[in-house]
Amino acid sequence: MNKTKRIIAIFFVLWMAGVSAINANEFTDAKASQDKLKSLAGQYPDFAKYEVLTSTPAGNNLGVLTLGRGNAAEKPAIALVGGIEGPHLFGTKLAIEFAEKVLGQTGNKQISALLDSVCFYVIPSINPDAAQSYFTSLRYERRGNGSPTDLDRDGRIAEDGYDDLNRDGLISMMRIADPTGKWMPHPADERIMVEARPAQGETGSYLYLTEGIDNDKDESFNEDGDEGVIINRNFAFKHPFFTTGSGEHAMSEVETRAIADFLYDAKNVFAVVSFGPANNLSKPLSYNEREASARIHTGWKKDDITLNEQISHLYNKHLGKMAPAEQSGSDGDFFQWAYFHYGRFSFSTPGWTFPDTAKTDKDAPKSQELNFLKWAEANKIENAFIPWTAIDHPDFPNKKVEVGGLAPFAMINPPANMHDTIIDIHTNFLLDLARMRPRIEIRDVKTEHIGRGLYRVTAEIANPGDFPTASQTGEMVRWMQKTVVRLTPARGQEIISGNVVEVFGAMGPRSSVKRSWIIKGDGTIMLRAGGEPTGFDQKDISL
Repeated sequence: MNKTKRIIAIFFVLWMAGVSAINANEFTDAKASQDKLKSLAGQYPDFAKYEVLTSTPAGNNLGVLTLGRGNAAEKPAIALVGGIEGPHLFGTKLAIEFAEKVLGQTGNKQISALLDSVCFYVIPSINPDAAQSYFTSLRYERRGNGSPTDLDRDGRIAEDGYDDLNRDGLISMMRIADPTGKWMPHPADERIMVEARPAQGETGSYLYLTEGIDNDKDESFNEDGDEGVIINRNFAFKHPFFTTGSGEHAMSEVETRAIADFLYDAKNVFAVVSFGPANNLSKPLSYNEREASARIHTGWKKDDITLNEQISHLYNKHLGKMAPAEQSGSDGDFFQWAYFHYGRFSFSTPGWTFPDTAKTDKDAPKSQELNFLKWAEANKIENAFIPWTAIDHPDFPNKKVEVGGLAPFAMINPPANMHDTIIDIHTNFLLDLARMRPRIEIRDVKTEHIGRGLYRVTAEIANPGDFPTASQTGEMVRWMQKTVVRLTPARGQEIISGNVVEVFGAMGPRSSVKRSWIIKGDGTIMLRAGGEPTGFDQKDISL
């Protein structure tokens, strides 16, 4: 079955058999996820190693599974990071099942050979504390970790969290009929709320808040709950100081520091792929000369954009019409830190977004929630919407208050019947990405006896990969390991001309350079070239 037919079949199955938007068995909690990594390492000891990077404020382990055979540190590596945002549970599942599928194919000669020459660092979640809210008796889309945080700066901690007013075990939304409100029902579907646009003659008639009570009586709702710092807002690049959830300062959290420390030590990583809200795979980033050429640049460099375009083409070739909608990064996020501060090629995708199939009047307000609801209903996705239910609310006496709206997690994560297909496609994409890795090869070695015990040695140092040996930003931040060429003479030999050691800057994709030396003395001389992000090649040359 070709890819297009497979995609059509998936949607047909969804249409025929209603699929629930929320199913507790679709995903694994923090402990089960880490247990799975440990189990894989035990099952495939020659190809996998598990280690714990840190323990979170809520006591969840944050671990990494290294895939590869032999000395992983001397092989080019891809860091695969999931769970970038707490509600994005599918990103964690994508990362774990990628590892499981690859290890399950180690009997395949091609996969085994690939793991001999490249490795993957799989971190399934950077914020397991937040993701745990899916597995508790009260579910809500939590983004902050378990650090006790006074979000409203009133000297008290977690005094105004969410309240389950309709007792359905979910935190959704409240709409309160109020002539001062800025919200109104969508003209195409009154279940969906949108902000009124006065310039278009629209008038708001509702307040629209997350489900809860003003517990601390400060006229704000749910502004100081149990959740603390948003890990995907705590990284160092363009850290959004004084923004709710960003932390006291950049890299303030143990999770953020543990991930950064691990990656800075992983000098062999040439690319980072993350499963989160940012997306430069469905559509590559655009080149902005002003931002890219600034002294402290905030835009991708031109050559790096060219590679982004190439990788985006590969991604869309794999996913076709299933490719998610594009979205840029946000301040303080992991995706941008991985490129601008870590200096690696950084690629991100949510892995899935629902297709935009809703047909509304061109003058009607745009609403992703409406698009999702129409798609979910067309495909018989059950429990995607919580019907609006009237309640008595202590903070709004004598006012019409209703609780309902889209179910938490439903719009972010794909239905269960789509998981296997999406995971298979992303696994194949990641394996193809690994095959494009930068690598150093010593080629076309020639020796020539030129008399009087002297020999001329020439060799080509090549990068046959589709990636350069470093990104342009990687060369600027100076955290990318360079290519080193070293000629080591045996006893009694002397290098008359040519560099004993030479350090190269970034070598472009499918490029090479030639070098020559004159050596005095017979025997075997060793030529070694490479670096951690490319791997090493070595030739013993007989004179």
